[in-house]
Amino acid sequence: MNALSGPDYDITRDGWDIVASPRHADVVTVTGPMTEAMRVPARRTLEAVPEPKIIVAIGDCAVGCGVFACGAGVGSGACVELGATIAVPGCPPTPSMIKTGLLRAAQALGGPPARDADLNPADLRSTRFTSERPAR
Repeated sequence: MNALSGPDYDITRDGWDIVASPRHADVVTVTGPMTEAMRVPARRTLEAVPEPKIIVAIGDCAVGCGVFACGAGVGSGACVELGATIAVPGCPPTPSMIKTGLLRAAQALGGPPARDADLNPADLRSTRFTSERPAR
């Protein structure tokens, strides 16, 4: 996530900004496993986000298939427990994969389509809307 605000990926040129308050957010990123201790705080955070909101699960742990998937106190991941709209797999995902996921979030919010120069074809195959997830 930090690399996205640097000069190589520069999400600010696409109109993105990282904000501290969920009340100012359109997109919420989840970057870790959904543990018992984080279920209530995560839901409270989502309640504070105005509609329409998009949830992006970034990384295998957030998607629900990471190394903590079968651990004690770990749930099914943000895709299942929070209803994440977009899944960005990888352990860790590359900054370009995360940016592709965020650009897809912008499209889901009704934003302009991403420029071809911003999208890596390999990242498009990996990053997906969760409704396209294969059945387990």
